[in-house]
Amino acid sequence: MSSTLYAACLYANLEIVQRQNHTYASSYIDLGLDATVSWGGPDYQFCNDTVYPIKIVAEYSDGYLTVTILGTKTNSNYVKIVSETLETIAYSTITKDDSSQYEGTSTVTQEGENGYKVQTYRQIYDSDGNLLSEEKEAYSVYSKHDEIIYVGTKKKKTTTTKSSTSSSSSTTTTDDSTTDTTSSDSTSDSASTTTTTTDDTTTSTTATTTD
Repeated sequence: MSSTLYAACLYANLEIVQRQNHTYASSYIDLGLDATVSWGGPDYQFCNDTVYPIKIVAEYSDGYLTVTILGTKTNSNYVKIVSETLETIAYSTITKDDSSQYEGTSTVTQEGENGYKVQTYRQIYDSDGNLLSEEKEAYSVYSKHDEIIYVGTKKKKTTTTKSSTSSSSSTTTTDDSTTDTTSSDSTSDSASTTTTTTDDTTTSTTATTTD
């Protein structure tokens, strides 16, 4: 909810008072457009710096959350948010011994995900597409998520049988191991944000995300 509201406020060209990005990159919205809130932790605040009241409408349907901001139209300007990835922080693969698994088997307990440093810009255009202004909006740092793999070290069991009529012996290897592969959950990620004008006096800015 906080990310969708944040995106709607950006495209409505409202003032952002306080915003903190998530620790890791979100799958449901573009880099730099997320906002996190938590009890006793980070908060999200914005200000209606227009001269007229605004109305916020939030709707959830079929896995999509839509936030619409309604207000009074005073000009034909519109907003574009540009996101620049300044650095990609590659994740590492960490392997750990697991004595409960047989040799030759492994389990992925955590999928890897890169980290990022991102700068967003707010651009204002007039109705003819001319750039009126561009300002830095937010700087976001997302931590990497290392991949963790547990590798089996348990020895396979062996049994030895001897023939009572000969001096020969044979060794049979039995393998009751199973290969267990675990992968982390994945989430379909898509995010769309649109700005529409309903009439000459009313503006409507909508942000939609899916999770």
